[in-house]
Amino acid sequence: MHTKPLIKICGLRRSEDAYIVNDFPVSFIGLVFAKSKRQVDIKTATEIKKRLRPDIKTVGVFTETTPENVREIADAVGLDVVQLHSDEDNEFCQKFRDLTVWKSINVKDGNALEKAAEYDVDGYLLDAYDKKLWGGTGRPFNWKLAADFAKKYYTILAGGISAENINDAIEVVHPPVVDLSSSVETDGFKDRRKIEELFNALERK
Repeated sequence: MHTKPLIKICGLRRSEDAYIVNDFPVSFIGLVFAKSKRQVDIKTATEIKKRLRPDIKTVGVFTETTPENVREIADAVGLDVVQLHSDEDNEFCQKFRDLTVWKSINVKDGNALEKAAEYDVDGYLLDAYDKKLWGGTGRPFNWKLAADFAKKYYTILAGGISAENINDAIEVVHPPVVDLSSSVETDGFKDRRKIEELFNALERK
């Protein structure tokens, strides 16, 4: 019997999004500081963080940036987790050992997962491979590739997961954390009804 995974809702953009997720058993929220339609600045991120339930951990999502920039934002907002999405090496990741560090791996095939051995981090976010995107693809990958990986490494499963397929994803991978974003949005903003549908699907299992 596997326990249910923790849920991360990524890409909050408005302070009212905090009030929405507060009403559900969400464990992590993601604040995107990378160039993206969901990108937030320090001021907005701080407002969101202020309104969150204290038990919800905040994850900062970064791509193609400097350790100094990550540190400045992490300290200003009070991030709990730094999620690194581009070609950072292990030395880069080690600069944030006072926080939790998650390294993203884009899964094109089984070989991609061998990259995890290069890092000493707290967890690995697995997302679908896209040659134009570092993450946030909104598409699932072949979950069977992640099943053995998740037995060995702390895995955050991302990529096109929704109320319709979350139980299938859990059944195959048994990840400690599942990450959702676009599937719980309407017109690019978090949607209370869709988040409720997600948790209803989890409860039915």
